[in-house]
Amino acid sequence: MSFDPSQLNVEENEEFTLDITIESDVNVSGAEMQLVYDPTLIEVVSITEGNFFKQEGASTMFSKGTIDNELGTVTGIYSVIMGDDMMLEKDVFATITLQAKDNSGITDLEMQNVVITNSAGDKLPITITNAEIAIGDVELTAQETETEPTNEEESPKTGQNSAIIAIMAMCCLYIIKRK
Repeated sequence: MSFDPSQLNVEENEEFTLDITIESDVNVSGAEMQLVYDPTLIEVVSITEGNFFKQEGASTMFSKGTIDNELGTVTGIYSVIMGDDMMLEKDVFATITLQAKDNSGITDLEMQNVVITNSAGDKLPITITNAEIAIGDVELTAQETETEPTNEEESPKTGQNSAIIAIMAMCCLYIIKRK
């Protein structure tokens, strides 16, 4: 899972977008995450669903999450395929529209508590590439890729349990298989 682009220079007070892309070499059925950022430098304006889970005409359930620009978090972002998991090509999971504030500086836009699952509810191993955003007259440095462990601990900021996406996927499968 990565931001595209992963590094970006913007002007103060500029509105801009970043895509979150997913690339998988196994079947997937859902993803869940939250975002964390410096609210003194940027704010999230909106989040829209991408085409990753909609490939091959699949129906999805998408949550753009809850934006809190005072704390610098977006919680409860998820998408689930309404049906069996599929092998999907690399594509956009979500597009985030942001607004730079009237301050110069560098901020990270981080994905946290990321969970990608298959239809059995198994969490898949993930690698995360976060974004670094320079606002105003500042220089960016080289960025490294982070690998985030997948465990079912609660988020210290939100109390969310990473099993939510697995439960949603299983409920969707149950409803579809009953029809």
